[in-house]
Amino acid sequence: MKELTFDSGLVSYSLNGKCEVSFNPADHAFVERFYNAFDALGRLQESCAEKANETGDPSEAFSLARQRDREMEKTLDGLFGVPVCAAVFGEMSPCAFAKGFPAWLNLMLTILDEIEENIGDIQKQADPRIARYKAKYQKYAARFHK
Repeated sequence: MKELTFDSGLVSYSLNGKCEVSFNPADHAFVERFYNAFDALGRLQESCAEKANETGDPSEAFSLARQRDREMEKTLDGLFGVPVCAAVFGEMSPCAFAKGFPAWLNLMLTILDEIEENIGDIQKQADPRIARYKAKYQKYAARFHK
């Protein structure tokens, strides 16, 4: 059987050398899932912080944080379609701060940079390539569709 191969734009990334994920950073379906996950993670962090401030019980605040972490991990794993949190964060909370931001936010901002960079590059590459294939198609269409 003859196989046709084509570029799907799928790129594999190593996350801090601990696991690999693959996605097309210019795929609108992935970008939509990314922004939905980004919003959900932000809401989880804010909601947990509000509830922890309302309670005067430190053990309840820690319980809320553990629940938030599990929900964040589920959201991040769902974004990539593979379990990444156990490998990337280990026993650390995704909300642990690193260089002024929670670790989950550092990850998401890195992906956002990749999305923005790739979408701009794709458009620059696509315009001349589309024009070339359109001219090729028109040449064949003129020959066969008289």
